[in-house]
Parts: sequence; structure tokens; C-alpha cells
Amino acid sequence: MNPITVLYFGDLMTKLEIGREQLRLPASVKDIAGLMRLLAGRGGAWQQAFGQPRPTLRITLNKKAAQALDSVQPDDEIAFIEGISL
Repeated sequence: MNPITVLYFGDLMTKLEIGREQLRLPASVKDIAGLMRLLAGRGGAWQQAFGQPRPTLRITLNKKAAQALDSVQPDDEIAFIEGISL
């Protein structure tokens, strides 16, 4: 399976200390919710960022607004955008 590209913006980029990565997803990950569970499984700041849904987290799939239940395909680009705290 080709990798997906995951982008992190706003507070997520600061908290996770990463802006972009490519991931080869296990066959069990079929949608964005599954991707979020996989990322939360990294623990620490990742668990805080992706363990519980919250209204301040915006998601895009191939540059279009997306929801957690949208399916993920090889070569997709998923962006997670969290507002910056002041």
C-alpha cells in the first residue's frame, strides 16, 4: 500500500514537534478515525492530541473538509489543524 501524507498545523505542530510525515497504514486502518487511534497509540502528547475528539480540531482530506468517518486511501493527504492558543 502506498503511504499517506499527514500534515499537522497550529498547536499540533508545536505540541507534537512535527509538521509532516508519511505513513504506511496497516490494513486495519480504513478511515480517519482509525488513523487518529493509531496516532493516539503513540502515547504522550499524541494521546492528548488524538485520544478524544474535540470541536477545535479541523480535518481535511485532500484539501477538502473531512470527518472522522471518511475513508483513507493510498496517496491521500490528511491534515489536522488545531487553533493556536494565545
